[in-house]
Amino acid sequence: MNMTAPSPITEALEEIIRRFAPQNRNPLQLTPATHLVNEAGIDSPRMIDIVLEVEDRFGITVDDADVQKVRTFGELVALVGAHTAAEAD
Repeated sequence: MNMTAPSPITEALEEIIRRFAPQNRNPLQLTPATHLVNEAGIDSPRMIDIVLEVEDRFGITVDDADVQKVRTFGELVALVGAHTAAEAD
């Protein structure tokens, strides 16, 4: 069994998602396949708050078109990872 530690990006995003997810979704199990709307209860206003928090936390700018494609927690992690790598270049 692979027990790799979550990346700092994954840990930060988990904290952010848990903060904005409706409390009735706890305990929320976040995996790469967790659907943000259906399983975590993240609606459009909450997603805007999440994106603003992500941009502040990581010092990045995320395109609205990219955010609209995100459906799962794994996709969000990949999106932020790609933006943080691009900002480092």
